[in-house]
Amino acid sequence: MDADLIALGVKFRAAWATERAAFVASGEDFDKDPAIQAAHDACKEQAEIIGQIVPATLEGVKVHAMVWGWMYLSLKPGGYEGADSDYPGERAAHTVMSFLLKDCAA
Repeated sequence: MDADLIALGVKFRAAWATERAAFVASGEDFDKDPAIQAAHDACKEQAEIIGQIVPATLEGVKVHAMVWGWMYLSLKPGGYEGADSDYPGERAAHTVMSFLLKDCAA
């Protein structure tokens, strides 16, 4: 059912890995690094396409979770922002999304 979405997820995950590698290689001037900007743009392009497709399966939901993970990735590898929120709903959302993203850990 979600074959197209899952295929987009493969492309997104590769773009996300490229972006993370560019950050690691950039050093301190990451905000001026054209490799990071290009990798970010590739992620954004895939994320926008993914956002237009409503998932029908858990695997499709995991693709959407990757977009969330890309936006909320913390400095800690495999971690996402929000675990320490004062709001129970945000902590719960963080728990669910982190579970869905367990195979995407940095």
